[in-house]
Amino acid sequence: MSDLMDSDDITMNEDMQNLDLEWPCTENGSSERKRSWYWLREVTAQDAENGMDVQGITWDAFNVTRQRYRELRLIDYKNYENVQRPHDDLKKEIKSVRTDAQFYKFKYTTLSHKCFIVHFQLRNLLWATGRNDVFYTHSPRIGHWNSIMRKSKVALDLSYNNRSAETPFEISTIACKDNYLLVGGLYGEYACRRLDAEPVQFGTITTDQNGITNHMDIIESRTGSIVSVISSNDKKSRIMDLATTRFVETYDFEWAVNCTSVNPNKDLLCVVGDNTDAVVVSSDTGKTVATLKGHFDYSFACCWSPDGNIIATGNQDKTTRLYDIRNMSKAFNVLGAKIGAVRSLHFSEDGRYLAMAEPADFVHIFDAHTFERSQVIDLFGEIAGVTFTPDTDGLYIANADENYGFVLVFGMHLYCNC
Repeated sequence: MSDLMDSDDITMNEDMQNLDLEWPCTENGSSERKRSWYWLREVTAQDAENGMDVQGITWDAFNVTRQRYRELRLIDYKNYENVQRPHDDLKKEIKSVRTDAQFYKFKYTTLSHKCFIVHFQLRNLLWATGRNDVFYTHSPRIGHWNSIMRKSKVALDLSYNNRSAETPFEISTIACKDNYLLVGGLYGEYACRRLDAEPVQFGTITTDQNGITNHMDIIESRTGSIVSVISSNDKKSRIMDLATTRFVETYDFEWAVNCTSVNPNKDLLCVVGDNTDAVVVSSDTGKTVATLKGHFDYSFACCWSPDGNIIATGNQDKTTRLYDIRNMSKAFNVLGAKIGAVRSLHFSEDGRYLAMAEPADFVHIFDAHTFERSQVIDLFGEIAGVTFTPDTDGLYIANADENYGFVLVFGMHLYCNC
């Protein structure tokens, strides 16, 4: 992944410059934002049914309609690329997907709680542990929001800790599962605590100068222990036993590793990073089993379907490629994003859906049985994370916009047009 940490402004067209309401029009950009005159703390399903914007944006207060602003933003948003090349051939591969599905229905938005993004390319900062519980980053803290109580509490405060470090703990990624909360830092550090215990364990993943912790996952190993799969910018994937915080496996690659996903049988790893190709390697030997080709840029997301038959890889070329494990020589499907890189990918645990999050504005929910239909959730602002609940009945989205950010809750339609 890029070590770029500063924001770059780009010049917007005249129509965008004259708007009172303004978001950054580049993935790693910044702009002055004007606060709405009407400030809300929440939006309910009833509010939305009555015509309120789910982000609490009062469009009547601005000199632009939502539809017009969306049109301008689609034109002016600049996607970040590490590899710049024409995408004409790639566009021909993208599958045409119907976008009229309504798998999930809006339930609630809390505008009081929002995620905090440290690095613009890393967007796995939200994790649901149950139907009503979600963990999210908020500067140097991890918040725990309960959708029934509609309250948040601090699950882990990293602004005050007992580690001896010269740099503050800047959270780049999190994972929360099986009673463990694991946090990765921008300088190769980690923090780990059990949710049923107070002590926090601090440690170092790597001392490499460019050792950003890019991605974490928590799984059960073949021996029954709970381990974390950690992807780092120092060109390594590691397996850490969470009970002992001991690294039990290390896999070396020739490029920075942005995401690692383990298949359900625990014998294969899909690894993506600062390379146009992804690889599938043996978890026993680390040797490459297959090379997944087709992307034009660097990949930042990958995941396996729950049955282990499909690998999905998300890329800065604004596509997700789908590979059949029985023939990995070529993607059998290519799904397209609207304005930006695919930063986050998750299959629901029952295998019915695939969530694909762009860096800003759009989250796509695909029918993972056919990939012929999708639901497109249209928002404004940087997407910090997306997560299904373990039972698949719920969907959470985190938006990190300074003024209109939120944690948004969707619930599955009782009679969805699936």
